[in-house]
Amino acid sequence: MITNTNLQIQERILFPDILRTMAVFAVMMTHICAYGFFNYEITSVNWHVANALDCLTRWAVPVFIMVSGMFFLDPQREIPIKKLYCKNIFRIFAALFFWGFVYQTSNVAKRLYFENADASVAIIEALEEFILGPAWYHLWFLYLIIALYISVPLIRIFTKHAETKHYQYLFIMFIFLGCALPLLQELTLCANKSLNIYIFNLKELPGYCCYFVLGFFLSKHDVSKKLRRALYLTAVISFFIQFVGTSLISNKCGQASEILHRYFTPNVAIQAIAIFLYIKDFGSKINSSNRATRFVCLLGKYSFGMYLVHDFFNGVFYRIGLFSINIPPILSIPFRTFLTFVMSFLVVCVLARIPIIKKYCM
Repeated sequence: MITNTNLQIQERILFPDILRTMAVFAVMMTHICAYGFFNYEITSVNWHVANALDCLTRWAVPVFIMVSGMFFLDPQREIPIKKLYCKNIFRIFAALFFWGFVYQTSNVAKRLYFENADASVAIIEALEEFILGPAWYHLWFLYLIIALYISVPLIRIFTKHAETKHYQYLFIMFIFLGCALPLLQELTLCANKSLNIYIFNLKELPGYCCYFVLGFFLSKHDVSKKLRRALYLTAVISFFIQFVGTSLISNKCGQASEILHRYFTPNVAIQAIAIFLYIKDFGSKINSSNRATRFVCLLGKYSFGMYLVHDFFNGVFYRIGLFSINIPPILSIPFRTFLTFVMSFLVVCVLARIPIIKKYCM
């Protein structure tokens, strides 16, 4: 007998949940790598390990955006403006307010208890950050999602009527204005800080919106096996270029440089596209049991909540000494990421039992 629940599981597209789960794990690793990346000596083995692991994770935010675009830009899904604002955008605002307040409150308590900070100063500084933003450093992503959601009604007009040639024009514009010119500007500034060419830095205009559209386009259009393999190979090569290039640029600048780790660099864009296509192809071939499928769906469903809550564990692990500086990062970074992932999942499972938090804050 096939129940309604089982039918829903079978009909659910599985690969977006796999992508969300992978992306939230990668974001956690990025944040854990950051301490070693910015604090180890750039000539040390530990720094190179942190750099390599950081290079492996920078596709995560673009993929998150691509998965959102896959659903929000589909013309076959009705998304009235009232529903968009009253449900989707309001939910992100509520999550931003709630988690920003929780993080800032815990930060004030930490400063008062561990650092003996002046109470009035700590509270005023927390309020300034909360109001002016970002409410907490990793919550910047929520501001971006709100901006993209506001743009959805206009972008949907494009995806509803655009032909392949229009998508090609958009992606070429993204590669040129969003990837190539900003990277050239960064490298030029690294060589000579006086060569600041403003027109080279227009990545925000086509950037995130293009990832949004790209997710929808790749979900609806098949890519030949030959082209996919070429993209996979290019993504692997781009990782090594990113790793070696980051080392060379950091040595040139005298400090750790994130130029090649940014979301609009060609290497990160290629990696995000390759991972999206690989998981899309891989997900279509999965023949898993309902139990396994349910678990993957649950991870995908809770990925946003796990993203929101995970930074609490970064603070806790730092306080108890479980940090990458104390243990070789080749061991500590993957271990801490796995532990943070598991703990975040368990916490979200508990929070999901509180109706108002489940509905508005996760």
